[in-house]
Amino acid sequence: RAGLHPFGTYSWWVDEAGAAELSAGLGHQIQPGIVYAGLAGATRSGGSSSANTLWGRIATMHLGKNHQFSTLRLSLGSILACAHGQSAIDEVQLTRWMHAHLRVLPIPVDDADSLGDLETGILAALDPLLNLAKVERTPSRQRLSVLRKQYGGAPAADDGGSAT
Repeated sequence: RAGLHPFGTYSWWVDEAGAAELSAGLGHQIQPGIVYAGLAGATRSGGSSSANTLWGRIATMHLGKNHQFSTLRLSLGSILACAHGQSAIDEVQLTRWMHAHLRVLPIPVDDADSLGDLETGILAALDPLLNLAKVERTPSRQRLSVLRKQYGGAPAADDGGSAT
């Protein structure tokens, strides 16, 4: 948590077992390594500041309990639900899977105004498969978009039976 209150960029990396499971669900090969990159706290196009921090984006949105607040959770949850033959994203199972198979690399950045361009450069250079904006529309991303539409409805119930 220390050092993650400013803005910056981050990337999510999947291990070999996680990549194999994602490949099965997506129907396209996913290699171990970077799968998603994003930013937190960038200056908006109108010039206003964002209140997002690296900690907030990573801990409360991506590792939170609701795929409707995180494009990464929606993508991963949709792929895994398909892989397991589920009709909805299981938020608890998804969070456990993320802790088991993903690692995140946060990079604080001093200049919020430069974050948008930095993210564009990172996406162009590394082309993380689960990013859908600012990247080429490949067959695997088209399939991901279909799965996201299929599973993007109301969140699945948590262990206590209430909607999260």
